[in-house]
Amino acid sequence: MKDVPEIAPEVRRLLEEVVANPRSAIRLAPRQALRSWFDSDEMVRARDVSKDRAMRHLVEAHREELAALLCEASWISYWKAPVLSHRPVGKDGKLYHPTEREPDWRRRAERHASTSPLPSSGVEMLRQCISGIAAGHGCALAQASLSLVPSDRTRCYFALNVPWQKPRVAISLFRRLEHRAQPTSLRPDILLSLGARTCHLGLFHEAREFYRASSTLNPQSPYGWTFAFSLSCLLGDIEAARAEAVQLGKLARPEDPRVLEDRDVLRDWVKTRSSHELQTAKRAIGRVSDQIPEVARVLCQALET
Repeated sequence: MKDVPEIAPEVRRLLEEVVANPRSAIRLAPRQALRSWFDSDEMVRARDVSKDRAMRHLVEAHREELAALLCEASWISYWKAPVLSHRPVGKDGKLYHPTEREPDWRRRAERHASTSPLPSSGVEMLRQCISGIAAGHGCALAQASLSLVPSDRTRCYFALNVPWQKPRVAISLFRRLEHRAQPTSLRPDILLSLGARTCHLGLFHEAREFYRASSTLNPQSPYGWTFAFSLSCLLGDIEAARAEAVQLGKLARPEDPRVLEDRDVLRDWVKTRSSHELQTAKRAIGRVSDQIPEVARVLCQALET
């Protein structure tokens, strides 16, 4: 993910004026059905806010910058309380936690807002973009971004932020994006998210297919094979586990930080599984352990816990 964009001074001044107005259109925009954010290009139009000069100018001239800011805030909000997620890889090839970027983002935002801070009665979402981002606000931030500029990346963040207790909602939203998302680089991660949510429902065969499909679209990433191998062990599918371990061995070494991170994610996940499922996994591991690369045996440490 690229860094949070700086807030231009003109945009800051407009935001201060907009949120000070209790009748601002950005505060009064009606909640839309989820489908409207995924199946149409519906967005706030300048004529919709024609009675609010500052808001009209903001929408006409700076909507993309504001949408990008809200989109990034949605991403950071998710990582304030992630669920069974591995950290993303930065441009330097190293794992990072997105919340690590928030302090610098906040300093830049506060520098722009220091001369005239937002009033306490301002819109909560926008105020958070200045003073900090809270966990649990990711969907609202993504929806605000979508109302300005429809974007598949933002739609992905909306779905990602759907509470873990509502996996079918998240699955439905991700499935809408699965084949059409732009840029196409989003699609492997969409498939990984589908795998995670279907796993939560206990649909292991379906989840494994999502993980395999992710590996097909992103053949240099070990993530899909990591989780497909783990599920094959859990399903007692010896031949599949062996084949997936071989594929994983072509992409990563035992000390690869991505593999170690996935092992830790799996350790947390197996705590939610039944003793019968874990026994099946242990039997499968016992049958393949001397036939698979060492990197796969690292993952077995989590399944044998």
